[in-house]
Amino acid sequence: MIKCLIVEDEIAGQTILAKKLAAFYPECSIEGIYDNKPDAFEHIHSKEIDLLFLDVQIKGGTGIEIIESLKEPGFETIFITAYKEYAMEALNNNASYYLLKPIHDREFKKGMDLVLERIKRKKIISTILVSHKNMQVPLNISQILYLKSEGAYSHIITKNEHYLSSKSIGHYEQLLTQSGFLRSHNSFLVNAKHITRLVKGRSGTLILSNGDEIPVSQRKLNDFMTLIQG
Repeated sequence: MIKCLIVEDEIAGQTILAKKLAAFYPECSIEGIYDNKPDAFEHIHSKEIDLLFLDVQIKGGTGIEIIESLKEPGFETIFITAYKEYAMEALNNNASYYLLKPIHDREFKKGMDLVLERIKRKKIISTILVSHKNMQVPLNISQILYLKSEGAYSHIITKNEHYLSSKSIGHYEQLLTQSGFLRSHNSFLVNAKHITRLVKGRSGTLILSNGDEIPVSQRKLNDFMTLIQG
């Protein structure tokens, strides 16, 4: 889920944003709605968010003051204002986008699509820590060919190494899905970038870049056929 925070001093404005998010972006979860600077400031500094909708004029201060107080915000910000002259100031203060009131669906979706793409790119990880010889080793996920489940453990296979992790394959599936890893079978999670071909049968077999053969369940076969054809 994309964690969102709405800071808007008008109830009508709060309602409009909430309805647009529910209608067009159900993957967004509203973590809080505030109409003033102190409460918004406390939430931003104490809880994790991905996207901040920030009105320029709020109770107890301005949205610009909130952003200026943050050295390197870890979230994206969409400024909201009824006054076009604030747009440049917003963009100069690390705004990802700005929306002019009244907010029209077309402009809202245009801004959201751009910002959500940035958020999703940031959420894609490039490195994970895995146990190896009693050490935690940083492993670039591009080096991983596939993972194989063994009970509550996972074997992580790269071209040159074999790691055994105490984390389940379900844990890694949640972690790596957005990075191009696909569940081919109940026991296997495969890096799509290392698939060279698919051999079809009653079920299927994936041939990976190192020559290893990975089973594809009958239920997953059509998904992998589409992937290979694409």
